[in-house]
Amino acid sequence: MRQPLWFASFSRFFQDHLFFPVALSSLLAVAFFATRVAWSDSWLHKPLMWNLFLAWIPYLCALAMAALHQWRAQAWQYILPALVWLLFFPNAAYLVTDLINLNEFPPVPYWYDVAFFATLAWTGLLLAVASLQIVQRMTQSAWGVVWSWVVVLGVIGLNSIGIYLGRFLRWNSWDILTDPLPILRDAAMPFLHPLAHRQSVAVMLVFSALLLVCYVSMLSFSKRDAPNENARRARENK
Repeated sequence: MRQPLWFASFSRFFQDHLFFPVALSSLLAVAFFATRVAWSDSWLHKPLMWNLFLAWIPYLCALAMAALHQWRAQAWQYILPALVWLLFFPNAAYLVTDLINLNEFPPVPYWYDVAFFATLAWTGLLLAVASLQIVQRMTQSAWGVVWSWVVVLGVIGLNSIGIYLGRFLRWNSWDILTDPLPILRDAAMPFLHPLAHRQSVAVMLVFSALLLVCYVSMLSFSKRDAPNENARRARENK
């Protein structure tokens, strides 16, 4: 039985943009948290759920831009979702840094929290990779391969700065709107005085390398599966 055209279109759209694995991973993280709350009768790690919510914002903005691109929207319509995407993008990979809070908190066993935190970290990286891949595809379509990689590398660099500002200096994404000058000053200091801020520079390099390797790895998997997916769609369209 053939699926309705609109259902197949929506399903293909979400499948192309990794919605289903991202949603499944997020639901697993929420299930781990809910079970932990029931187990311990404590909301100890409630902030992690807020971090997960923030990590979804750039991905949803990327989905919105992908929909606009599919509908051939005008350039000005991308401005707001693109700015929000860039502003909140570090919140996705930021979930990896929550591993710093991993510790023994009875009565929940340590191994359970290892699985919980690992799921959050994986979900954050998956959200970051998925949204960045969406943006790269649109950039490549508009400006070509070279500029798409310039955007990818630039965003990865900005992402590492955002993680440093958020985890170590405790700035939030929306602080750039309310208190921009101190944030820009703190972001510039490691570049102006790298020897005096060696740890800050190391943090940025490590998280840039982490996201870049994850992104390239995921991209290689998607390219490997692309011929089979194109063949499947060709059969469906017959």
